[in-house]
Amino acid sequence: MGALFRSRLQLARSWGVAAIMLFLAAPAYPGRVVVVKVDRSTPVGISHFSIGVTLTGRRWTNGNPEAVQRAKALLASGLKLINQHITIFGAEDPEPRPGVYDWRSLDKRMALIRSMHGVPVITLCCAPGWMNTIGQTEPRRTGPYSWAVGRVTSSHIKDYAELCKKVALRYPDVKYFQVWNEFKGYYDKALGNYDYVKYTNFYNAVYEAVKSVRPDAKLGGPYFPFDKRIRKKNWQAIDYWLKHKRGAQFVCFDGWIDGYPPTSSTKVEAYKMTLTDYFGKIAEQFRARTNLPIWISEFYGGWSSNPQFTAANNASCYLHALLSGVYVALLWGPANQRWNYLFTSTSTPDGGKPSPHYQVVRIFNRNFGPGTKLYRATSSSPDIEVLASRTRTMLINKRDAVVEVRLDGHSLMLAPYEVRMVNASTKPQS
Repeated sequence: MGALFRSRLQLARSWGVAAIMLFLAAPAYPGRVVVVKVDRSTPVGISHFSIGVTLTGRRWTNGNPEAVQRAKALLASGLKLINQHITIFGAEDPEPRPGVYDWRSLDKRMALIRSMHGVPVITLCCAPGWMNTIGQTEPRRTGPYSWAVGRVTSSHIKDYAELCKKVALRYPDVKYFQVWNEFKGYYDKALGNYDYVKYTNFYNAVYEAVKSVRPDAKLGGPYFPFDKRIRKKNWQAIDYWLKHKRGAQFVCFDGWIDGYPPTSSTKVEAYKMTLTDYFGKIAEQFRARTNLPIWISEFYGGWSSNPQFTAANNASCYLHALLSGVYVALLWGPANQRWNYLFTSTSTPDGGKPSPHYQVVRIFNRNFGPGTKLYRATSSSPDIEVLASRTRTMLINKRDAVVEVRLDGHSLMLAPYEVRMVNASTKPQS
């Protein structure tokens, strides 16, 4: 089978996810036919993978009513989990003064999630102004650093844990909770690292508070932010949390395959295509440390002004994440034109239409979601990736060029950056 496939298959079998791809050593050349084969004699594993989205800004829901309804229908049809922060990111402060609660904004956001029939997720972030270290509430956060979030002060951790208890009780249909966001407010310049001890103590207080009133709730952390370079000090924070947490039902992180801010130039598309195993590599390092389900809290694949590239690059990122045992990938915002947008702008009556990236997300959730049996597939080129279920084969063309593929003896032509689904029982169409 080849050493790469054997090693990845052995890893996958140890925790129930199959390795499906084989990249042969021979280099790919333009014009050469790529040979793809699928062996459906025996399944080699089962997918656990779901793609969801975090609701962030409110602009898209305030657009043209027809376009908004169209966009909502797309999310309802194509995505699984839908996440909402308790404040800052799309929701206003639920406790503007100590003991004074205003649930109207968060209630409205949760009603939006329910109207799209999504599996609701809540991120327990951020903190009311009177609790956090920068002393600001959501309406006052303006300017280039409006996303900045202060951590909860030591004197108000019990207050925040109490707020989280009330959130968990108010929304009993929510099963999953992420604790905080990207260690915001926890970076310590003197340490040259995040203060993971302080975060873990905070996490434990929130965990115990929520579990005291909702034993059925599933909580996860540390929602660690990885940049382009994965450093040893990143794992210091994660290893400490894994060792000292009170409990957890999943582990979560986020990252960007090409760093922040993302570049849009088509001149670097080929380079970005070499980075699509980024999330898979991080997930494999988590898997070496824990058996907890792995979530990617913010999933940022490669982005370009070419929407077909964006779709193909993200498709490859999803494929590697799935093969590495990831359970959930949450996109940051459904309508962010800079990287993750799933539909066109809802500002006009003809808006809210699906993007190529949306079509890719729908393919994964509909055809390779949790419980899907996966089968071994091979490709003679790393530029053509393949994933196979019992009835469907997905092909990803990572080249900005037409590629001829022979799939189980049948020829077909893939357009530049095309992602195509082929029925296993029918002859592929060119």
